[in-house]
Amino acid sequence: MTSSGVYTIAEVEAMTGLSAEVLRQWERRYGFPKPRRTPGGHRLYSAEDVEALKTIKRWLEEGATPKAAIRRYLAQEVRPEDLGTGLLEALLRGDLAGAEALFRRGLRFWGPEGVLEHLLLPVLREVGEAWHRGEIGVAEEHLATTFLRARLHELLDLVGFPPGAPILVTTPPGERHEIGAMLVAFSLRRRGLPALYLGPDTPLPDLKRLGERLQARAVVLSALLSEPLKALPQGALSRLAPRVYLGGQGASPEEAKRLGARFVEGLEALAEELQSPEGGERKGT
Repeated sequence: MTSSGVYTIAEVEAMTGLSAEVLRQWERRYGFPKPRRTPGGHRLYSAEDVEALKTIKRWLEEGATPKAAIRRYLAQEVRPEDLGTGLLEALLRGDLAGAEALFRRGLRFWGPEGVLEHLLLPVLREVGEAWHRGEIGVAEEHLATTFLRARLHELLDLVGFPPGAPILVTTPPGERHEIGAMLVAFSLRRRGLPALYLGPDTPLPDLKRLGERLQARAVVLSALLSEPLKALPQGALSRLAPRVYLGGQGASPEEAKRLGARFVEGLEALAEELQSPEGGERKGT
């Protein structure tokens, strides 16, 4: 796979089981697939091309002719409501190229915010629920969440980084569940706030030093679990930045008060706090 996220014809041949000669023949006869070309004339195929070719090959194995299978694929209507099911199934069978193609399709249809709301978050929830029900193992859950987390990182890059003193976003020490913090950073950037996502489990002394060096205006910590917060001493969060916010399923107003942070419930409330000149009334104190 090239650094630009596309595949050579030899790689596609290995991934799909369709020979390079067949791919060239279909391109001449049916106008499909339509690979990009390098300046030197070499074919480059996208992840969506690979997924399409796998689908067509499956139909061939079921008895369709190449012409009928290609026409069927080109004529089929893409239904956005089917993308989530397709993405989950692709992840659980380890088909990352297919999962990538479905994500790209959703991104083109909904845009960054829509693909997050309608595709990534629902699939993340389904993966978590399937794991809790014992329908998938830890390995499958890790494979799926790693892929989805990488796509969230990509969405963060797509929305850009607004100018201004940064807002540092992370999780409390000992908290490895980072999806909530990533959603916080994405939501704030979409609102024009310069959220800088640090990853999970950031040691507080390092967080404080970075905040001072970057002259951060605020620190936001997202907690899924309550145990890492309970392990922190009283006032542990109070001097990390001019404003320190704590939220998430594992947080509470009482715990935020004990630790010296402002408790916020929900992304809208957090954005309003950060957009106000004084950050609103200090909550949980």
